[in-house]
Amino acid sequence: MSEPTLYFESVGAIHLHSDFSDGSLPIPEIAKIAADKELDFLMFSDHNTLEPKRQGLEGWYGPVLVLIGYEINDPDDRNHYLAFGLDQEVGDGLEAAEYVRRVRDQGGFGVIAHPAEKRNFSEAYPPYPWTDWDVEGFDAIEIWNQLSEWMEGVTRSNIGWRILHPLRSIRFPVWETLERWDRLNRFRRVVGVGGIDVHAFQIKVFGLFPVEIYPYKVQFRSIHTHVLTSKPLLSNSGEKAVFSESESLIYEALRMGRCFITNSSLGDGLGFRFQATDGQKHFEMGSRINKAKDIQFEIETPLPGTIRLLCDGQVVVQDKGQELQFHSDKSGVYRVEVFRKRRGWIYSNPIVIQ
Repeated sequence: MSEPTLYFESVGAIHLHSDFSDGSLPIPEIAKIAADKELDFLMFSDHNTLEPKRQGLEGWYGPVLVLIGYEINDPDDRNHYLAFGLDQEVGDGLEAAEYVRRVRDQGGFGVIAHPAEKRNFSEAYPPYPWTDWDVEGFDAIEIWNQLSEWMEGVTRSNIGWRILHPLRSIRFPVWETLERWDRLNRFRRVVGVGGIDVHAFQIKVFGLFPVEIYPYKVQFRSIHTHVLTSKPLLSNSGEKAVFSESESLIYEALRMGRCFITNSSLGDGLGFRFQATDGQKHFEMGSRINKAKDIQFEIETPLPGTIRLLCDGQVVVQDKGQELQFHSDKSGVYRVEVFRKRRGWIYSNPIVIQ
């Protein structure tokens, strides 16, 4: 039996806004806050501009790798799309199908943002859902958007509590999104990522009192995306690898689905593993296995929780603790959910038996 491949785990935040659009701080200052919170990478997506990349702001900031993409929308301000790995914008005033195609053609990595957003607390902050599901060619979907969850749960009676205890409002991804994600993965790999959608902007409570919603330092303790890279982001000499190599490692891991999402306010998810073996080979998250024989799934968590293994959105086994194993010869989309304190903690990318 072959030995499992050694991967190197890095923890980051995806979907960030800076003062190049509607964020409140410059990128170097945000990166410094991320370093204080021990994050390894940040993926910025300011609205409709790659200007920070043109100004040379992509790169290493101490221990933090900063990648810069941008957030695209259609003429109706719907169908928001995070586009990474591009050197120039794909064009203005396009429909979703066209900018998804152009991002793909230019070798970018594209993520559907807050796909099932439904909020009605304030006309000033309307929902921006994804509506064009006939579009093909997107790489990933934001299965958990932290800011959307916070705003969708706001009412006039609980807004004070949610402002004072923002991290406690993080509960679960939207079931509608998870269900659609499971369906999509039956036919092709669609990667799931978590987004914080951080702006740290001020809103006026009841139209009177300006309050900063979710400062960067708070949101950096919320939804993390962990990636498993084929090489460490640190070189053997201890020096940081060249930027282009580190960038490629992150995007390669994301494209392959070697990643998972954690609600870090419930505990550090570093060290979570979801793997499978057919007795000869080992398979990591994102793998698509040609059905040949019985597959054993192996799950390990760094802290105790309620572990659930799902197939095509249905729970097939559940247990409490830090380890779970399960055998199956059934085709389907297998993924893991882990709960702590009755809230969602870890969501894996799937392993698919075809």
